[in-house]
Amino acid sequence: MVYLLQRLIAVPTVNPPGEHYAEMAGLLREELEALGLETRVVRVPDEVVEKHYPWARGYPRFIVLARLGEGRPVLHLNGHYDVVPPGQGWARDPFNPVVENGRVYGRGATDMKGGIAAVIAAIRGLVEEGWRPRRGSIELSFTPDEETGGETGVKYMLDEGLTLPDYALVAEPSTTSRIWIGSRGAVWMNVHVYGRQAHGSTPWLGLNAFEAMVEIAYRLIHGYKPRLAERRTDLPMDDPRAAHPTITIGGEIEGGAKTNVVPGYYRFSIDRRLIPGEDPDEVERELRDFIMESAAPLLEKGYRVEVETTGKAPATWIPPDNPFVETVAEAVREALGLEPLRTICTGGLDTRYFQQRGIPAVTYGPGAPGAAHKPDEYVPLEELENAVKVYRALIRRILG
Repeated sequence: MVYLLQRLIAVPTVNPPGEHYAEMAGLLREELEALGLETRVVRVPDEVVEKHYPWARGYPRFIVLARLGEGRPVLHLNGHYDVVPPGQGWARDPFNPVVENGRVYGRGATDMKGGIAAVIAAIRGLVEEGWRPRRGSIELSFTPDEETGGETGVKYMLDEGLTLPDYALVAEPSTTSRIWIGSRGAVWMNVHVYGRQAHGSTPWLGLNAFEAMVEIAYRLIHGYKPRLAERRTDLPMDDPRAAHPTITIGGEIEGGAKTNVVPGYYRFSIDRRLIPGEDPDEVERELRDFIMESAAPLLEKGYRVEVETTGKAPATWIPPDNPFVETVAEAVREALGLEPLRTICTGGLDTRYFQQRGIPAVTYGPGAPGAAHKPDEYVPLEELENAVKVYRALIRRILG
C-alpha cells in the first residue's frame, strides 16, 4: 500500500490546470485490472470541460471506473486524484514522497491519494483471499477536479449515469475516528471594480479602482460579516465554529499595472460558506444586494461594479442515525474497537453529489487533521492501516 501511495503522489496531478491526468488514469487502470476488476476509463468530453473550466483547455479529464460482482446492492467507493498546487515552504520535494517517523510525506498524501491507496489495498487483500461478493457488487471510481468543484468528476459521472449505486463512501480524510455525514455549502463570487486608469502623477484624472475595491471590502467585513454570527445550526459540526456561516474575502485579487499608474480595474473573490438550512439562491441574492448597496456612492462618482457568481452549492447531509451511517459505524467498531464521531465537514465534498440524488453517502478516510493543502503534507501509516481494516469490514458487511 505504501509503495502504491508513493507512486500516486509522484504523479503531479496539480489542479488547476489538471496536469498528468492521463498518466494517473493509466496507473490506476493498471492496478485495478491486475486485481481482476472490470475496469474502464471514461474521457470527459472536451466541451464539457471547457464549459466549466475554460482555463483547462488542452488538459483532458478522465474518470476511472472498476467493478467486481453483479447486481445489487452496489457499494461504491470513490476518491479524487487531483491535488492543489504545492505552494511554498516545503522542507521536502512535494512529489518525491518519503516515509519518515511513521508518516508518508508528499502533496496529496492526506488529500486524498492516501484514501485511494487504502481503498485499492482493501480490495487487493480481499481478492488475494479469494473473496467475491456473495450478493451485489463493489464499484470503485477515481475522479478528477474535486479541488475545483467536481463538475467534471463525480457530478459528470452521476449526471451521465456511469454509476447508480445503492450506497457510496468517499475516502476523503475525515480521519478514521470520524464519519463525515455531510458538508457545508458554498457561494463563490468575484467582485469586479472598474475605475479609470491615469498617470500616477495626476491621480485627479483617474478613478482609483483599488480604493473603491477597499471600500466595498471594508463594508463586507464590518457590515455583512457580523450578521453571520447570529445564524447557527444545531447539527453536529466538525468544528463548533463552523456551526455559523463564514465568509472569506480576498482569497484572489487581481488588478493594477504599475507603481506609477492609477489602477483602472481590480477584482476580488468572496467565499461564503453555508450551514445546513441556508438556501444558496437566497444567500447569493443577499450578498449581491449588499455589495451593490455598498457600491452606490461609488457608482455616483463614475465607477462601475459587477458581481459574478462563480460557484454555488447547498449544504448536504444525511441523519446521524441513517442505516448506512450505522453500518459504517459498525464496521469501525468491529475493525478498530472505537465509536466514531458523526459530524458535518466544514468544507465541501464530492459526497454531496451522491446525497443530492438521494443516495445514502458518507465520507470516511485516512488523514492527518490540518495537514491537507499545507507544506509537508503527510498521512500517518496507522491511519492508512486503519482505513484498510474498516473498508474490508464494511465491504463484507454489505456484500457478504
